[in-house]
Amino acid sequence: QTLASIWQGVLGAKSVGILDNFFDLGGDSIKAIQVSSRLLQAGYKLDMKDLFQYPSISLLSGHVHNVSRTADQGEVSGSVELTPIQQWFFGLSSAEPHYFNQSVMLHRAEGFDLDALHHTVTKLT
Repeated sequence: QTLASIWQGVLGAKSVGILDNFFDLGGDSIKAIQVSSRLLQAGYKLDMKDLFQYPSISLLSGHVHNVSRTADQGEVSGSVELTPIQQWFFGLSSAEPHYFNQSVMLHRAEGFDLDALHHTVTKLT
């Protein structure tokens, strides 16, 4: 029941049967991670490889295990020391402290093929 309920929520399906295939219902690797995360919140552990190998609830249910240890997921309060990079950042005297820009200068002794560079940077952005 827990698996079916989680699949319904993650996949947006009205109903899920024990023979339905996770991937036929629209599941993918990202949704599989969401299923694993929600199962963990419910107190169960699922290895991701098992969901891919056993994509129906009837096959998968034998591979779901109770979680033996859990970490407290409650809100944490109190003060925490800044990390070294945070100390460096907050130590800067910036005219625009609400954002950070990182600049890079590319250099190549032989120069660059500007068309190829432009194409590459355009693809990246």
